[in-house]
Amino acid sequence: MEANSVGLRKAAHKPRAVDDFEIFDALYPSLRRFAAVVADLDVDPDDLVQDAVLAVLERQNLGEIDNPQAYLKRAIVNLSANRRRRAGLWRSLIPRLREAEQTEDSYPSDLGLLDELDPLDRAIVFLSDVEGLGHRAIAAQLGLSDSATRKRASRARTQIRALLHDNERNDR
Repeated sequence: MEANSVGLRKAAHKPRAVDDFEIFDALYPSLRRFAAVVADLDVDPDDLVQDAVLAVLERQNLGEIDNPQAYLKRAIVNLSANRRRRAGLWRSLIPRLREAEQTEDSYPSDLGLLDELDPLDRAIVFLSDVEGLGHRAIAAQLGLSDSATRKRASRARTQIRALLHDNERNDR
């Protein structure tokens, strides 16, 4: 927490154009919704958006960026992927609880399957299926090629179908 407040102080000392706040206010609802989908379930989307904005503001003003929404979405994906890697490291170091002590959700959700996807794949599926963007627009926002976006979307949907099929088989 102290590192964020130090970073916040650094950003606060830089002269900011008033339009940075206006840009952020306009983009915030969309960025928060995007972060909620891309982030793992244990990550607060507000924290992810704030960390991304802070990282960008430490380098430059939002008004200096050609497409601040796309830039911030890519920063959110990167931060989410970094958090996932760190969490995986910690999970491998912490011993697992005994199976008998673990409780299972009595109402599992198919949305939990999205957590199995890589944050970038989740972002692509969200932007495509929920936001209704085309592959070219998604590629531009996430800094990927058009073909890479199509391939990742296809593989993510295949992975989701396989997970759904496995869950149905296990429920029988």
